[in-house]
Amino acid sequence: MVKFYVVICKNKFYLYGDDRKPVYIDGEAFFEYETGKIREATGRLTNKIVDENNLSNANELKFFVIENSDAALNDSFMKAQDNRVAKRFTLAELLRKTISELAKNPKLYIEQFGINYDGECYHTEKSLLTKTEYSLLALSIEPNELLKFVD
Repeated sequence: MVKFYVVICKNKFYLYGDDRKPVYIDGEAFFEYETGKIREATGRLTNKIVDENNLSNANELKFFVIENSDAALNDSFMKAQDNRVAKRFTLAELLRKTISELAKNPKLYIEQFGINYDGECYHTEKSLLTKTEYSLLALSIEPNELLKFVD
């Protein structure tokens, strides 16, 4: 089995190897897709991974998936991957952990402004995660930041 971490973002998949380092597909650190065609894009992504890793077929793959805030995108990806998804990680739980860790540094002003991720701003208040529009004052994080909290 070949293990990959997949982060589902709006219009992009980010792929990381078992060592949690980025996997480049066609020279890019992400794989773009159209939101309405996520199942088709998931199939193309799987085929690219199989080809670039010289695998005999897609059944040799296991995905650990960090979900998106959009449940429909998550469900479409899961259905397209069928039995290749070994584990799912909810975005809300990973964002809570990330915010908690980053908030330890008061110079980042996480408690006041939150963090930007995937085009939206997230805050926690009394362990509740809230989502607002992107904020220029919030700290922006990349998908690889979430991998630190995946077990």
